[in-house]
Amino acid sequence: MKKTSLPLLLLAATLAGCDDSSETPNETACIDLGDGPVYLVHSAVEGTDGRSNYFTLTTRLDGGTLDYGTSIPLMGRPRLYAQEGLGFFAIANAETKEITKYELGDDGCFVKGPSLNLAARGVTAMGAQAVYFASATRAYYKDPGEAQIIVWNPTEMIVEDTIALPASVVRDGWLTSFGDWVARDGEAFFTVSWTSPTYDRVAPGTALVRIDTATNEVTVTEDLRCRGIETAGNIDGTLYFFSGVISPFGYQIYGDDGGQPDCILRVLPGEQAFDGDWVGSLSEALPENTAATASAVSEDGEVWVQVVDLATAPTEAGSTYGQWYAADWTWWHVQMPGLTEAVQAPTQPGAYSSFTLSADSGFYISQTASDYSETTLIDLSGAEPKPGLNLPGFVLDIVRVR
Repeated sequence: MKKTSLPLLLLAATLAGCDDSSETPNETACIDLGDGPVYLVHSAVEGTDGRSNYFTLTTRLDGGTLDYGTSIPLMGRPRLYAQEGLGFFAIANAETKEITKYELGDDGCFVKGPSLNLAARGVTAMGAQAVYFASATRAYYKDPGEAQIIVWNPTEMIVEDTIALPASVVRDGWLTSFGDWVARDGEAFFTVSWTSPTYDRVAPGTALVRIDTATNEVTVTEDLRCRGIETAGNIDGTLYFFSGVISPFGYQIYGDDGGQPDCILRVLPGEQAFDGDWVGSLSEALPENTAATASAVSEDGEVWVQVVDLATAPTEAGSTYGQWYAADWTWWHVQMPGLTEAVQAPTQPGAYSSFTLSADSGFYISQTASDYSETTLIDLSGAEPKPGLNLPGFVLDIVRVR
C-alpha cells in the first residue's frame, strides 16, 4: 500500500474546489464476504461541490468496477489508517479531527467502534499515512502542522503522550512535510522536508526523526546532501530514503534554487543516522532526459519508479505542479542495492500516481486519467499487464482487512 502525496491531493482539489464538510457515514454498508481475502479501498471523486471520498469493501482487485453504493461516504479530506494483521482499521474525519475505529463484522458490514479526538492536541489537518502502528496498543501520529508526534493506544483509543519535535523542523516561509514511516525492530523513522507554499520548490537539506518504540525516546539528525525526501523502504535492515516528485520539478524550473534531479540516502543496520559515505540517484539507471521519483520499495529491494520524459513534461517558467502531475508518466522498476538498469513496465502513460499494492491476486500499480476522473489497477505480476479493479476518481489507499 502506498500513499498519494500531498501535492497530488491538492491537484485534485483544484479540479473542482474543496469542501471539508462531512456526510453522515453509511455505517450499515455491507458486502458478501465469500471465502477469500477482503480489502478496504479509500478512493475519491472530485465534483462541483468538492471531494467525495468513499471507503469501500471489496473481495476482488483483479477486475470489475467498485460499487460506491456499499461505501462509507465522507466529504473533504478524511483518511484511512490501517495496517494488515491488526484486526481493525481507523477512519479519520477531516472536519472533527476524530479517528474512529472500525472492524469488519462476520456479516460483511462495517462495525463502528470508539473515537479519538486530536483537535485538543492542536491537530488542524489529518495527514495521509500519518499513523504507524507499532502494536495493537501503541501507535504514533506524526503531525507536521504542530511539529509533534502523538502517541496513542488504538485498543483503548486514548492519547498516552505528546512529543514535541525541535524547533528546527519548522522553517519560516516553508511548509513542513513529513515523509513515509519506515520501521525496524524496536524503532521507527520518518524524514522532514520543506516545500514552498506553491509546491514548486523544495528547500535544501532533510532531517531524520527516529523513535525508540519501547521508550518513546526521539532523536533528530540533519543532513544537507538531499532535499524533498519522501518515500522510504526497509531492504534487509538497511533503510533507503528517496526524494519526492516536487524536487525534480523545482530543479527543472529553477535549477539548484528549486530542487534536485533526485537523491537517495540510507541508514545502515545498527545505525540511527544517514550513512555519511553514501548518496545515490535513480538517474544512474534511467534513460537520459527523464525525471523520476520512487513510489514504493519492496522488502526484496525492488523499487517502483514513476518516470516522465523531459522532452514533453512542462518545464518552462510559470509551469505549475498541477501541470507537472498531469504529464505522461510511465512506470519502471529498478533493483536495490546497486541500482541495476531499470526496466519499463508495459503500461500506457498516465498522470502521476504513487500508488502500488502487493496482494494475493497480484502486484498492482494505478493507471490514472490525466484529469483524475478514472483509475484502473493494473496487475503486473504475470507475463503481460492485466487490467484489474476499475473505479471512478482516484485511489488513495487499499488495505487487506481479512
